[in-house]
Amino acid sequence: MYLRTPKRYRKPRRQVISMRWAWLWALTLLAVFGGWQLYQRRDAIAPAVEQAMNSALNAAQNSIATAGAPTPLPTENPSARVARANEAWDRGAIEEALGEYRAVLEAAPNNALLHQRVTLALIMQGQSEEALQAAEAAVTADPFNPDSWSLRALALDRAGKPERAISSALQALSLRRDDAQALAYMAEAYLDLQRSDLAQETIARALEADPNHYAANYVNGLIQWQVNFALDEASLAFEAASAEAPNLPYIAIDHAWYEWYMGNYDSAQALLNNVLELNPNNLDALYAMGYLYYQAYGQPDQARDYLQRCLTTAPANISCLAYMGTLQTNTGDTQGALQTYRALMATETQSSQHFFAAGRAYMNAGDCGSAVPTLRTGYALEQERPDSSSDRLALFEQYLSDCGAPAAAPPEATAEAAS
Repeated sequence: MYLRTPKRYRKPRRQVISMRWAWLWALTLLAVFGGWQLYQRRDAIAPAVEQAMNSALNAAQNSIATAGAPTPLPTENPSARVARANEAWDRGAIEEALGEYRAVLEAAPNNALLHQRVTLALIMQGQSEEALQAAEAAVTADPFNPDSWSLRALALDRAGKPERAISSALQALSLRRDDAQALAYMAEAYLDLQRSDLAQETIARALEADPNHYAANYVNGLIQWQVNFALDEASLAFEAASAEAPNLPYIAIDHAWYEWYMGNYDSAQALLNNVLELNPNNLDALYAMGYLYYQAYGQPDQARDYLQRCLTTAPANISCLAYMGTLQTNTGDTQGALQTYRALMATETQSSQHFFAAGRAYMNAGDCGSAVPTLRTGYALEQERPDSSSDRLALFEQYLSDCGAPAAAPPEATAEAAS
């Protein structure tokens, strides 16, 4: 048998020139040459090297900074807030719903429905100027949404701009023919313009389009009460509106005013209490409650409390300022009335009666210097009214006469006359 045996070791023959040392010398020469080239081109290469090093350092620092960073908190799902807002809206807690809707709008600024809810909520809270801004945002979010245009009409009317309100309602009707809501708000604007004929014609169209619409029944209640003096029909209309929208405070508030007119003071108080229980800062309800407690119950202290709550929430509220001034004047609080009317004159009121009351307050304080320009402004406003009263004008003239001033201010002397 053949056995394989290992080969015998042979000592290799030594070469004259070693290849290992040859490669070493070659690499050394290349390194020296490369270093010399880098040195010669150092001005061009240095910025790129510096940038690369800075990038590496920044990356290392970011890695260290984020290695122990806390886990970000989960973002709240907006749908949960919308659900809470809708629940509050449905039970009539409009103040609570308004806060939630506004918070959600930060995440959904182009949601027209949210803007519409905010608009109507602000209207019902008596915040007319803010409501008008929200209405404009609703139209901007969706210019082809008829509900946005009709709510803009309501906001314009409540802000004292009924002519523009009618134009906005017409825009809504151009997008959705015979829309009961737009027609109802248009009828309310006609009513505020003292065009009762057009108001009745328009509300009839609204009720024909939708006999159960809450806005149509609400405005019909106003017309039947304030224009036709059909009190039974007005009561039925308010009840129909409340049945369709029991959660909307402005219907309950005007229903309370109707009950006050009918002498049903306790019913009016109950309606207002229900509103304030869920919406303690509702300006219209606070004003109505102050009026009710003073005019119906003869309790000025309770009335003053409600009016003060109104002014704490909205210091420039014209209605609450005017009635607080009346209350203070009638109860002998001369200094309090003076402060209140000064605040009222700082608002944008254009009511001749407000200027008359303020002028009287100045006179009661012995300040004819402030009373005269105030009374003259009110006198001019009264003259411009379409239903100007000769009796009111005579009162202005009498008060101005008591201060030794004519009704009209004397013309200013010209430069020629002075010379």
